Amino acid sequence: MSQVSTIADWAPSTGVSLFTRVYSALRSSYVMFVVDNPLSWTFGFRGQNAQDDVEGPYYIPGSPYKQIEDGKAVMASTEYLKKYGPFLFLFDVKDAKGDPVPNATLDWWQADSDGGYYFRSWTLRGKVTTDAHGRAEVLSVNPGEYGIPLMGKRSGHVHLNISGSAGKHRFMTTQVYVCEGNRSEGVQKDMANFMRAPRAGNLATCWSLPAANGGQRFGDFPQLPKADTETAKRIDWWNAKLKERGVEREVLAVGQKDFKLTLL
Repeated sequence: MSQVSTIADWAPSTGVSLFTRVYSALRSSYVMFVVDNPLSWTFGFRGQNAQDDVEGPYYIPGSPYKQIEDGKAVMASTEYLKKYGPFLFLFDVKDAKGDPVPNATLDWWQADSDGGYYFRSWTLRGKVTTDAHGRAEVLSVNPGEYGIPLMGKRSGHVHLNISGSAGKHRFMTTQVYVCEGNRSEGVQKDMANFMRAPRAGNLATCWSLPAANGGQRFGDFPQLPKADTETAKRIDWWNAKLKERGVEREVLAVGQKDFKLTLL
C-alpha cells in the first residue's frame, strides 16, 4: 500500500542526524571503490539491466516519504519551487514483460538547479511509491550541472534506487539525465561515463511549457505537443496544487521516463 504523507508543508527541510551522515560517508567510500568500480561493470557484476547506473557518493539512506497522494510526491520545498521553478517528472515502472509494477518504491536524490547537494537536511531527497498502474509523478526542480576539479563535469541528473516486488524484481540503481534540448551529448560527455559505456537509454524526454516561462522554451526543450492532452491534464493538476500552496509559478517543463525492472 502506498504511503501518503500527512505533512502540512511540502517537502519540509527536516534534518539528517549526525550518525546518519557519518554512516553515509563511510558507506559511500565502499560504494565508490567497490560497487561503482569500473571493474564491476567490466566483469558483469553491475549493469545487467541496460538502465543500471552508478550510485555515486551523495546517497543518504533513510530518506522520508514525500508522497502527497497515491503515486504523487513533492521533493522540492515551496521556497525552491519559487526560486528555481517547478519541474515535473513522470515515470512508468514496468517489468521485462511490459507489465506495470504497482507499489514500487523510488528512493530519490538530486542536486538543485545550481548543482548543489544537501547533506544536513533531506532537501531534494525522499521516497515515492508507484500507483496501481506503475506510475509516479514527482514535482521538483531542474537538476543542475556541476563539475569536480580535475575530473570533469556531470550533466543534470536525478538519482533513483528502485525497489519492485520483493522476490520478484531485481533492485535497480539508476539515473535520469536531463540534458539541454534532449541532446544525448550530455550523457556521452558525462564524467561518470568515462570508463564505461554511456547510459544513453537513461536520457529523459523533456518538454517545455513556454506559457509558464515568459514565452521562452525552458532548457531548449521542444514544446509539449498539443495532441498530448493526457500530459497536459497532469500538468494542470499540479499547477492547481501550486496555486493552492501560494506558489505563483507554473510547471516550466516536464520530463518523462520509463523503467523496466529485471525479473528474478
